[in-house]
Amino acid sequence: MRYRILLAVLGPLACAAPTTAQKAPTPTPAAADSARPMPASLLRRLAEAVDGYRSGDALWVVAAWHFPHDVAGVFASRAQATEAVRRRGLDYAVFGPYYAPPDSGNEMMLYSVRPCPGLHEPDSWCPDTTFSLNQAVPLANIQDITITIHAKTGPAVERVLTPGEVDAVFFTLSAIDKFVMPYYTRVYGAQYAADMRAAYVRSLRALRR
Repeated sequence: MRYRILLAVLGPLACAAPTTAQKAPTPTPAAADSARPMPASLLRRLAEAVDGYRSGDALWVVAAWHFPHDVAGVFASRAQATEAVRRRGLDYAVFGPYYAPPDSGNEMMLYSVRPCPGLHEPDSWCPDTTFSLNQAVPLANIQDITITIHAKTGPAVERVLTPGEVDAVFFTLSAIDKFVMPYYTRVYGAQYAADMRAAYVRSLRALRR
């Protein structure tokens, strides 16, 4: 099972990892690691990794002990996780089993790209989401998602995404500041998020040259 990460694609378009619409379960260390104290930053990282797979099934996470706690994968069995640790090295360990309850009660869903159709003011809210619910599609039934940007001049730019690759797409730096940076600040801390934003801004400036 592959863990999804933050991606930067198509210039100012960015795709983000699974977010936490519901509170993630608090992980506890695996038996093999129970003698080693776990830092709070690792606990947060494990919780976010597990929350990206709201299947209700048992999951094992392979992650690095040292910050920023790189996640090598989220696996359906301890045997798979143990093999991943063997390939990664001494800083990685198996944590689990954990689980995250399914969003819909039985499976993850991919909803409409228009959850609240129509034009809205910046401070408005959507009183009726039945339109999007009627267009919900099971995640397991999605082959791929295609994003096409048609420029006023020049060729169109297209990116094909697999369902397990991203959960959200952001087209502007303003959207990244509003939705992405607060998430990474909470998980990794303010300095890490600030460094991430600075790196992204540098990449945008390089594209404009």
